[in-house]
Amino acid sequence: MEETIFDPGVTPVFRLFGMPVYPYSLLLVLGLITGLILALRKAKRCRVPADAILTFAMLGLPLGLIMGRLIFCATRLVELMDLGIGYLFRVDYGGFSLMGVTFGIVLAAVLVHRIYDIRFADVLDAVMPGLLIALAFARFAEGSTTNGTGPEIGLAGLCFSPLARQDLYGDYAFAVNMGEALTALIAGIYIMTADKPVSGQSAATGVIITAAAQILWESARRDEVLIISFVRYVMVFSALILLLILILSLRQLDWPWTGKALVILFLFLPAGIAGAMEFAIEGKILAFLPNWLCYLIDALCVTFMGWVTLRTLNVACESK
Repeated sequence: MEETIFDPGVTPVFRLFGMPVYPYSLLLVLGLITGLILALRKAKRCRVPADAILTFAMLGLPLGLIMGRLIFCATRLVELMDLGIGYLFRVDYGGFSLMGVTFGIVLAAVLVHRIYDIRFADVLDAVMPGLLIALAFARFAEGSTTNGTGPEIGLAGLCFSPLARQDLYGDYAFAVNMGEALTALIAGIYIMTADKPVSGQSAATGVIITAAAQILWESARRDEVLIISFVRYVMVFSALILLLILILSLRQLDWPWTGKALVILFLFLPAGIAGAMEFAIEGKILAFLPNWLCYLIDALCVTFMGWVTLRTLNVACESK
């Protein structure tokens, strides 16, 4: 979930036509511009026309915002019923769902595929590096809000930037947004520079890295997030994305069904353990486990999930 609650201590960077420009909005705009430039550069290597990228940008931005807001409000039915339909437009009461933004971006890619008769996978290959870099800028921008924080830090030696951030009460907490930003940044740079000859492989690689890591980062967040019991919506959504890529990759392989079922089990087993760690962190089960050990187990599980999915994808691409 993306929130837009500003830290009242943040001062504007400058004023534009008399209106204050805050670090959050400035970084978002810089991220979008950088993402568009990278997408145009990547498009040349993917043989996607520049017009298609510009069309994607014009469609993806409004669709991402609209879908992101709708999904966010759909998970906040109580507030929606209390405040009425006007709640849809009150972004100061909460921001946008990352799930919804993803749906909007995919819809924009589908429309570009239909309009320009370009393969859907090629469109994603062209725009994915720019999208990930824009996401990195957005995560960095969260540093100027009250969101993106994790568990409180008890050791004074760890209370420094960029590892930690101060909340409104002056307490230090882990800066989860920095981990999310670095993950998206590394994934974006990697798929921008790596040579992936099979259509869709580059985009899928970036998505796998980001989705697997997001399960861990979302678990560590202690700000206001969208939750199913003690499991976050984005955690479930990220795991489903990995499962979808894994299934699509397995369909390309001439393996016996038992082998494919075993690979899927290799994804479900660590996912179940990671989910259990959520309850352990909240003290609902295995309360004797320290939180640092729960997060370590969580990190190992999501790393294995990402490795299984990425390895299967690469094997499927090599078989073509």
